Amino acid sequence: MAKLVYLALAVVLSLSASAVARQTEPLQPAFDDESSRDQFVTPATISGPLDGENPADDWNVNGSNDWFEPANPIEIFADPDEDCGAAPLTAAPRRMIYDTAVTATRLAPVDGFAVSDVDLRSTLIIPVFIKGSPLRLALGGGTTMISAPASINVPSQLYNFTAELRCLIPLRETWAVDVGVGGGLFSDLSGSVGDGFRVTGRAIFIKEVNPQFKYSFGVLYLGRKNLPAMPVAGLIYTPSDDYKLELLIPRPRVMRRFAMTGSCEHWGYFGAEIFGGNTWAIQQSNGAQDTFIYKDNRIIVGYEAKVPGGFAGRVEAGYVLSRQVSFTNDPTTFTPGGTMMLRAGLSY
Repeated sequence: MAKLVYLALAVVLSLSASAVARQTEPLQPAFDDESSRDQFVTPATISGPLDGENPADDWNVNGSNDWFEPANPIEIFADPDEDCGAAPLTAAPRRMIYDTAVTATRLAPVDGFAVSDVDLRSTLIIPVFIKGSPLRLALGGGTTMISAPASINVPSQLYNFTAELRCLIPLRETWAVDVGVGGGLFSDLSGSVGDGFRVTGRAIFIKEVNPQFKYSFGVLYLGRKNLPAMPVAGLIYTPSDDYKLELLIPRPRVMRRFAMTGSCEHWGYFGAEIFGGNTWAIQQSNGAQDTFIYKDNRIIVGYEAKVPGGFAGRVEAGYVLSRQVSFTNDPTTFTPGGTMMLRAGLSY
């Protein structure tokens, strides 16, 4: 089953690369979508208000036309400084697939416990518009490899497959809401597959005070055993093109653009990831069905190179603390010590 799913994801990724390569006008890069960087953090992508994405970029009808040209004009809020009205339609190339990325993370072994994971994702644009904003279908899949002491009865390989249907909907003037519903399978793909399915969702409000300042608040429904839901709140301040402060739960960051090489932007940042972890339905070696729970928090420094409409790459290093391993039915618990993290990713 896992091989079939990975084959399907590979086809989507290859189609994405070829489709984007044929475009004459690049789509706004979405590599800042922090949520998909590590499936430990959340089982479904968190983008939009969490990465500083400007809601106006999504609900502007001309921006929407970067993906599709609607059959009928829709009256939407086109400019935060102007009244609502019918914005002119602008022809643009059609784009079906974008935001394709692969990420690999390694947590160094400490106390006999180590974690490695690889994550793939891609987003499909669906030509169904709500107030000028298209629906998006985010697809993802990954594998997590666990190395644990003999006393921790957990499979050595775990899997996750996710899908979420999302839309960023304008409410009035500079308000918008990011809504989504989806599901995911988090399991070792043994007899526990049925127990590994979880429903996920989101409702996050975004207020743009001005082009430099916006804030958001809402909730993510994760469906995890140890964390069914997660609050989302904070502010984003961009005092200049070279600085960005994302003071947000669950992933605050302070970013600095320190150089440009042609159209390539070079960014450095310092941040944290809280409420980290995930849960998987597993079958233990004795045949018992259980849920494996892992959680941690992370402090991270990173470098990212971004080319608008092209490839983006990043490397991160960090320290992982407050780690804990537990099970739903098995009373065994384990608290490995803090460890170092290394993460690398490539997006197109």
